[in-house]
Amino acid sequence: MASTLTDRQKHILYLILDSEQGMDVDGLARRLDVSRRTVHRDLQAIQSWIDTFGLHLETADGKIALTGATGGMERMRAAVGELPIALAITPKSREVFVALDLLMEEGPMKLAYLGKQLRVTPASLSHQLNDVAAWLRDRGLHMIRRQGYGVEVTGDEERRREALAELVHAQISPIDLMKLMHADASKRMRHPFYPWLERWFTPERLADVESALQEELRVVSPPLDEAAFYSFLLHVLLACARIEQGGALSEQPGENVDESQDEVVCRAILRRVLPQLPPESAEVYYLAKHLRGAKVRIAEDVRLLPMNLTAMDLAYQLTRELEAKLQISLSGDRELLAGVAQHLEPAIQRMTSGLGIRNPLLSEVKRQYPGFFEAVRGACGAVLGRYGVVAPDEEIGYLTMHLAAAYERQLAERVWHVRIVCPNGISSAQLLASRLKKEFPNVLVVGIESLHSLQETGCDFVVATTAIEGVDLPVVVVSPFLPPTDVKQIEQLISRLERATDGPRRTEASELDARQLHRALSVAERICSQILLREITGGKLADVIEQAAQDAVQVGHAVDAAGVKQAILQRERLGSIVLPGKGLAVLHARSNALTDCHIAVYRLRQAIAVKGVGVQKEQVDTVLVLLAKIDEELEVIELLGRLSAALVTDDDLVDALRTFDIDGLQREMLTSMYNHEE
Repeated sequence: MASTLTDRQKHILYLILDSEQGMDVDGLARRLDVSRRTVHRDLQAIQSWIDTFGLHLETADGKIALTGATGGMERMRAAVGELPIALAITPKSREVFVALDLLMEEGPMKLAYLGKQLRVTPASLSHQLNDVAAWLRDRGLHMIRRQGYGVEVTGDEERRREALAELVHAQISPIDLMKLMHADASKRMRHPFYPWLERWFTPERLADVESALQEELRVVSPPLDEAAFYSFLLHVLLACARIEQGGALSEQPGENVDESQDEVVCRAILRRVLPQLPPESAEVYYLAKHLRGAKVRIAEDVRLLPMNLTAMDLAYQLTRELEAKLQISLSGDRELLAGVAQHLEPAIQRMTSGLGIRNPLLSEVKRQYPGFFEAVRGACGAVLGRYGVVAPDEEIGYLTMHLAAAYERQLAERVWHVRIVCPNGISSAQLLASRLKKEFPNVLVVGIESLHSLQETGCDFVVATTAIEGVDLPVVVVSPFLPPTDVKQIEQLISRLERATDGPRRTEASELDARQLHRALSVAERICSQILLREITGGKLADVIEQAAQDAVQVGHAVDAAGVKQAILQRERLGSIVLPGKGLAVLHARSNALTDCHIAVYRLRQAIAVKGVGVQKEQVDTVLVLLAKIDEELEVIELLGRLSAALVTDDDLVDALRTFDIDGLQREMLTSMYNHEE
């Protein structure tokens, strides 16, 4: 047994202990800035040392965890002792902490002070400042270094805060920040980032800001998930620290500071966390921008269609572009469309506002799915580029994950039935069958046949070790060992077969029985018979909304025009309502002011400019209004959901909305509601 552990080995042991899912060797090597070989050597020493406590390092799925009795764990912890704070700081992380301190501090800092904080000499820090200066320059910031003066960072305050957020997110994810804030004191102090966090924000300060956000954000619609909440909390903390340091944002002439709900909330937050300072409009606007970028979904109580229609249209365009690039069926995958649209809704806001997003899985996505990543990059350029939106790698990485998930679903759902023909004996056939199973989990071997008794029924293609003639099925000739070239052959054949089939195999047209089908048709006919078609002057979108609210009351579908108008405005503020490039906007909402489902189509004598994708304005000459009660029947919501899908995928429906008379319009909408495939 090793007599004692080195400080690095103690650090490895604590990292494994503190990790809920275990640690892998690559993660330990990155965390400690050492080689995999060094980590393996240290793990052997650790195992030797913990043997005396009856403990073991066990590996499952690449993750290393510590196992053993509770008593042994407690004795081992007592023997290890506390982890020195300076131990967790590697040369690379030292540069990060230097940059963080320089960005947080207003004015110059002495090298001696920085060295004391990081437990290194000023001389050791001096050469690392060159790398820090280069990193800052890339972000539009500058470092001033003068003997006798110290070191100082200068530049635009907003860029400074974004650089701070980037560095902090690189050290700790929002979810890990949440865990760290609620961990016990000993576990907090073992995290390499916590000492820096505690120097700038006391535990009491962290708790106060968290509490203020939890209370003030209750009224925000749509709400934030946990990751978004703690990411926004970080921006609030950094803003407060910089304001207290004297680094407040300056007011911009003509800046739009209208008190939207988000800005009202952010003003209230600043009043609570900085009661001694009146919140400046620039600070309110800055935090509101981050709050809007953090939102992830549309509130259920105000939405009618399944998601933001503009985002859904862009998602459909992206999937069609990816289909063409990858030659795989995607546009029929509603889960993919919904996932991409849900991501795009806040992503468009982030990208057009210049807000960054952190993707801790980016390098892994690039490694696992390089082809998909480049395809998504190309599709984003083709679709989003039309609107002046440039997707960074982090956003592309998240979209690639949606694509990869869809592809994996296809592989899991579609099983290819294969027969093996191998005249060289059963051993060769069994070897080939096992190799097929390993390389292609979605391939099922349904039979091993001889050359002259091949059954062509019940299978999709044949894998043979010799050429076969007179067979109608596709045949791939391979070696029993299935080398990479043969694997490629089979992959290409499966790709061709996938393209030849019309997407996933369909079940019956509907799982509803005849009575339910009749009920759905009856509801669809009733809805379509009530469609209102009007030609109006237009003017502004607000005028159309006012007209729609009044018409809903006039035809008996609502009792309160003001309530209808408020519901439409609330939904309209959540995001774009335009189908890009189609001249069509969709106003939709649910409200207690409605007594019945209401559909109206307004054709404008003069087109109006409506906010589209990013900062683009779209010329709109037709507005579709869809309104429903809060407690609307499920059949109605389902039918309107089908209609929304058709708006994105069916250009004929868009043409009907813009040009058909009332009879033709009713027929086209009925077809879309009742027949549009789910």
